[in-house]
Amino acid sequence: MKKFFAFLLAAFLTASILSPVQAEIKLPEDIMGPVTVGINGVYSLDFETANNSIQHVFSLYPNHPFGHFGNAMIAWARYEYEFETSDDKQRRVFEKTLDDSITGIKVWLKDNPQDPNAFMGIGALYGLRAMFAMRNRSWITSYFSGRKAIKNLEKALEIDPTYYDAFFGLGIYQYYAGTLPSVIKILAKIVAIKGDPHKGVEYLNLAREKATFTDNSAKLILIDVQNNRRNTKYYAPEKSLQYIREIREKFPKNPLMHYVEIICLFENGKYDEVLAGGKEFLSLIGSDKFYKEIYISRAYTAIGTSYMAKGMWQEAKAAFEEMQKALANQEPSRWGVWNEYRLGQVYDALGEREKAVKQYQKVLSFNDKWGFDEIAREGLKTPWKAATGKETGPLPPSV
Repeated sequence: MKKFFAFLLAAFLTASILSPVQAEIKLPEDIMGPVTVGINGVYSLDFETANNSIQHVFSLYPNHPFGHFGNAMIAWARYEYEFETSDDKQRRVFEKTLDDSITGIKVWLKDNPQDPNAFMGIGALYGLRAMFAMRNRSWITSYFSGRKAIKNLEKALEIDPTYYDAFFGLGIYQYYAGTLPSVIKILAKIVAIKGDPHKGVEYLNLAREKATFTDNSAKLILIDVQNNRRNTKYYAPEKSLQYIREIREKFPKNPLMHYVEIICLFENGKYDEVLAGGKEFLSLIGSDKFYKEIYISRAYTAIGTSYMAKGMWQEAKAAFEEMQKALANQEPSRWGVWNEYRLGQVYDALGEREKAVKQYQKVLSFNDKWGFDEIAREGLKTPWKAATGKETGPLPPSV
């Protein structure tokens, strides 16, 4: 279920629900300006601008569901991407903001019981709570939050059958609940979690084609689905590359969309372009205000892994060792620890088993926030066999 936490989902949920609104959706005209500014802020990861815009919405319309939803999504996006899920203080900020936002939309619903936007917003927030609980292995909390999410999204469709944005959340549920990993299938049976991945993909495509708010979000989830090698029925990396290029054309300044394109290039076997893209991404860190130092690990992931895929082991070794020096004064992020594991694989490929063992032990020395311990232990037991091309494995952390 780890793919449930798709890259940039939260940021794009925020921007999508605040998209320019079509005629059938009622949104007061005097908040269109700040909403538009907020969109640009989120898509550029300019959270200060986005937050100022959301607060202006609140000043005009206290408890407006768009305001509460935007608040929670900004807090989530900051924790997930600005802090790489590595800052416990920011995590607590997100958790409190999420709870306050759900409470605020409930207040709005008391006065506006037939507002599909409110049911859409609160459904998405319960879905976010479900995802967060699942990441922290709180399965029961995740299940009950997910059930509330589906109930509210279905209510939005009951009020307005043309509210295609609701199909986005329903599509996520159907697909991922239908592709649960074996580790939690027993729990799924106990609480009767059922899903239909085919229906999920249909719903996501419906949102991609017709949704007002979540068309880009649907594309991002479909990228995740289509890049998943384990589910060959829906594997279509060429479509993923098409979708991310469409999004980047609209929002070229977002560094994480830049990186998603690099991931898609890797999945399409375009390793020279991945290498060039990784080096370009690294060069922008420090020279572009939105390319932050915490993304250094991602840049080296692209560079080092592209060398691995090309069988250039000495170059891969040099890249990952350079990464270690560049991050010597940083707290380890998910991508940083992933690179430490990758360096162990490179040492194994070069026959430097003693160094490889030390790398796997180093991975085990970190607090296992991201689930790397299992593969590190496997590395200690059995040397990794050199593999090139797609046999190298996916570019992003695959746990």
